[in-house]
Amino acid sequence: MSSESSTMTESFMTIPRTSIIMPVYNTADTVVRAIDSVLAQTDPDFELLIMIDGSPDNAAQVINDYLTQHPDQRIRVFDNPNNQGVSAVRNQGIDTARGDWITFIDSDDEYHPEFLEKLHEAARTHDADIAVCGHTIRHSDGTEVHRAKVTPGVHEGEDIAIEFLEDRYTGFMCDKIFRSQLFDGVRFAEDIHRAEDALVVFACCMKAKRLVGITDHLYTYRMEQGGLTWGRITPVEESIRHTDYMRRVAGDLLKTPRGKNAFAASTSVTFLNNAQQALLAGGSDAPRIIAACRKQLSWGQVFATLRSRPLMGAAGALLKFSPKLYRVLYGAYVKRNYGL
Repeated sequence: MSSESSTMTESFMTIPRTSIIMPVYNTADTVVRAIDSVLAQTDPDFELLIMIDGSPDNAAQVINDYLTQHPDQRIRVFDNPNNQGVSAVRNQGIDTARGDWITFIDSDDEYHPEFLEKLHEAARTHDADIAVCGHTIRHSDGTEVHRAKVTPGVHEGEDIAIEFLEDRYTGFMCDKIFRSQLFDGVRFAEDIHRAEDALVVFACCMKAKRLVGITDHLYTYRMEQGGLTWGRITPVEESIRHTDYMRRVAGDLLKTPRGKNAFAASTSVTFLNNAQQALLAGGSDAPRIIAACRKQLSWGQVFATLRSRPLMGAAGALLKFSPKLYRVLYGAYVKRNYGL
């Protein structure tokens, strides 16, 4: 059970435009900065749902002290005494959200002040169900990498899902806003711990009629060397489950040649990233992980990926043919895109 504390009374009488969901776990040193970035939005029509996930540090006390000094009726805090995992508390946030739109922020990240305003303006102008922006990756040493991994403009129909499978825009939740109706029947898979957000983004893309992309860098994503993305080696069994979830969501899209090739590209990226984790992290288990990823990636998938995403297809061929050369070339790709 969680306890909800709130300074909200009359604010429940109105529906906010946007529900912002912020999971909190072991981020006492950064959570206030994240909250400040939300409160600094030039579009003030939001509710902030802070989901404390049994955090072992004093994050709950830090948040309570902050809200005592800076009360805001738009903020609701859910203090879950037991750690359930980020997917579980994000699901809790979705279940509780009242806004017409839903978005997310991690408690060690930051919004640009115009994050909501610019994305809502793009969505309104083009009657879009999803709006996507660029983002900045900030490392612990202060260096930054700016990414705008989306083709600017409007994307419609099945092109949205296919382009997502082709890795043409990110699987991140936090650089997007979503119409809340897209989450009807869509929740995070609680047995997936890496790229769990990509599953939900894809499910929303399958339901969306229109997506709009803008290249403004409006979200700052903090990446630590030891973080979940690259610091932890995902079990290959989890990557297999991830692929199975994606296949079920894709459904009839896989009956089309373009959809089939795009799904091959998505599968290739999943196992390429898994292998790259092992190469970066090293350790005695790394060779087994790399061998398992090579086995999961068939030559048929490699050739299909070459048709839709030649660079990823070439990386898959390298992993199959020469893991040593793959490590050099795909490692350069990761460094260019993530700064690692």
